[in-house]
Amino acid sequence: MARAQIAYALQAKRQSLAAAALALREEPEDPEARRTVDRLTEDVGRLEIQLRGAV
Repeated sequence: MARAQIAYALQAKRQSLAAAALALREEPEDPEARRTVDRLTEDVGRLEIQLRGAV
């Protein structure tokens, strides 16, 4: 069950990251867009680690 929840959260974060990356490409000087991409990238990394460790 935990694995499915982590996988779902990871999918949602990846989709959010894709949208944020698109926004950053459109406005490369936007510091908020940069922070969002950085935060989501870290979130995706943490979730990938959790997913590998989930049983």
